[in-house]
Amino acid sequence: MTAVLGSLVRRLAIVLAFAVGSATAQAQGISESAYALNLGFVDDHGATRALAEWRGHPVVMTLAYGACRSVCSSTLRSLEELQAAADRKGIAIDVVVVSIDPQSDTPQAWAQFRKSRRLTRANWTFLSGSAESTRTMARFLGVRFWSYDEHVMPDFKSVRLAPDGGIAASLDWQQREVDRLL
Repeated sequence: MTAVLGSLVRRLAIVLAFAVGSATAQAQGISESAYALNLGFVDDHGATRALAEWRGHPVVMTLAYGACRSVCSSTLRSLEELQAAADRKGIAIDVVVVSIDPQSDTPQAWAQFRKSRRLTRANWTFLSGSAESTRTMARFLGVRFWSYDEHVMPDFKSVRLAPDGGIAASLDWQQREVDRLL
């Protein structure tokens, strides 16, 4: 009986947390779908891209920037681990990295970054947008970032989007198993 009651309390807590999170997001004017944000970006090839292009595809998304030497490097290493795990399991995923420093991460800078890091697979996309698009995307993903000297410091967080663009799973400092995103 105690186990059943404990399970019921945990389920209720999850439902309540989801409801509070959804209400908070709506109060802040944040959509429940990345695709409904209607944000425009430019990719590392210079092409204009809309997030809705990934609707219905398994996509993992994060924020980073090319000059980052600490958190972003950890994020990219975890995404490389995720790609390797997806390959081993035969799962096709798209990896989308949105710049938190769009002034520095131009299409040319992202292209050079990809080449130097050997991240040239077609399923990896690096995007830059306006400052407002970047802030909106960060709020949606729940990624905080701040300036420290000449650097931008982001949270360590990547998310898997559901087919409708909602957040289905996340990887962060507390949950670091990359398989969570598959």
